[in-house]
Parts: sequence; structure tokens; C-alpha cells
Amino acid sequence: MQVPSSIGKQAEHATSIPRGGGFIPSGYHPFGYGLTDLGRRYLEFDGSLDGDVGRFLASLKAGRKTKTVLKAQWLEVVRVSKQGQSMRILRTLDDLLDFSLKARFLD
Repeated sequence: MQVPSSIGKQAEHATSIPRGGGFIPSGYHPFGYGLTDLGRRYLEFDGSLDGDVGRFLASLKAGRKTKTVLKAQWLEVVRVSKQGQSMRILRTLDDLLDFSLKARFLD
């Protein structure tokens, strides 16, 4: 049995799409970012909440959150707490997201 040429062309095109989903950036999830098992294990270490990464990851323990929700949440935390660490997390939120995705703390 021979495969129709249109299916063969589609399969050939599908294998040439770059890793990460083509038009959708790698690490993007339509329902937001969520903690992985590795991220949860990181939070179990003593003192992990003292650093910026740990405190940022702890804000995702409740469930998946989009980038806009995270920014709004951290803006409110800064407004209420007025702590330097909260302001630093808000200011470097994009870098923390990138780092956490590369370290596989988030998916």
C-alpha cells in the first residue's frame, strides 16, 4: 500500500518544525506556569524560602498561574510588605521565570 503524497509532505513538514512547538515558545503552557516535582523537592530543603528563587517558587505552590497573574500578585505583595526582597522579585520576574524553566523547577 502506498501513502498518498499529501500525507508524505505533511509528515516531512512536521519533522522540520524546530523543537519547542514552532510558533509557540518552549516552556509555554496555556494555563500558566506550575511547579514540577523537582521544584517541590527544592522547596522542601531547609532555608530554600530565604532566597529569591525559593520565595518565588513558593508563590506557585497553590497551582498554575499565568505571567500576568504573577506580576499582579507580586505587585500587591510589594505594596503591602514593602520589603526589598519582594521588590527585587517583581523587578526580576522575567529572569526568575527563565531561570526556573531552564532549571526545570517550572513547566
